[in-house]
Amino acid sequence: WTHVLQIHLPKTFIMKTNAEIRQEALSLMKGNWGTAIVIVLISSIISGFSSMLYYIPTIFVAFPLSIGVAITFMHFVRGTQKLSIESAFSVFTAEKYWKSVGLALLMYVYTLLWTLLFIVPGVIKSLSNTLAPYIWADNPELTADQAIEQSMKMMDGHKTDLFLIVLGITALSLLSGILLFIPLIWLLPYFQAVVAKFYEEVKRSYEEASCQ
Repeated sequence: WTHVLQIHLPKTFIMKTNAEIRQEALSLMKGNWGTAIVIVLISSIISGFSSMLYYIPTIFVAFPLSIGVAITFMHFVRGTQKLSIESAFSVFTAEKYWKSVGLALLMYVYTLLWTLLFIVPGVIKSLSNTLAPYIWADNPELTADQAIEQSMKMMDGHKTDLFLIVLGITALSLLSGILLFIPLIWLLPYFQAVVAKFYEEVKRSYEEASCQ
């Protein structure tokens, strides 16, 4: 009559390290570099041209395009959608455009206001807002302010991790100056993939903590 008592404890999600996130992002880029480079180059050219025309083109063209590129790489790292130029411009559809403009503009304004106080608070605010585009893509019913607020919650305890990722990419970008910044062609899309992968890890960690 002996019974063996089995206790099933919930599995605890362990977030991957920055090194693991970077390595996985790099592996995903294999066979996709061409399209990824074209997407980032087009968006960079458009953003650069828009900035020369001052605020209006930047707000209404460059800002939403940056949101579209981020969302495109999010779907790519998930394996739910292939990289394509069309997907990067998907935010310019009627139902997404104005919301993407509002989200990008609000993120910019919040960061700018904190930067006007001091540089460090501005950097922290920028890190806190980073996940907002991905959150909005997953929850299109959210307002821009709600997406940013959710990003701040999810980034609690993870801002240092993201800062180190950004710092590493920035250092590589500066070093690329030795080669006339040509390596930026690969670094910029790689960075997009890394941040998208970072979001996936933070999202799962946050959802795990919320269920406990």
